[in-house]
Amino acid sequence: MTSGKLSRKVEDLDSLRFMMNLLKEVRVKESCFETEIKTIMDMYQMLEHHVPPGFMAKEEIDKKTVLRTNWKKLVGQAHARTDELSKTQLGFKRSLINDIASFKDDVIQVSATFADCRI
Repeated sequence: MTSGKLSRKVEDLDSLRFMMNLLKEVRVKESCFETEIKTIMDMYQMLEHHVPPGFMAKEEIDKKTVLRTNWKKLVGQAHARTDELSKTQLGFKRSLINDIASFKDDVIQVSATFADCRI
């Protein structure tokens, strides 16, 4: 699910906020994932040791096998998305600086117009 959410386009501030919160969530999970995955793998190892062969479904064994790989792909996707947003940020920053400069010029022109009207 998270992988699909990371693929969403960032078009406005709401979608940017959503993406930033999602990336934060992945970073928080990343810090404790190795501990959690080790615990899960230890539990599966214990199950495999104590239950008879064929007791666990093949789908579950397959999911266990690709769990770490899928997590690494998700983290890689999150890092790529972070880099992409950082590059996009530069364009927005330049645009904002240009808009502010234009706004200052407009304020100066309006102030000059009002100063002429008072005389």
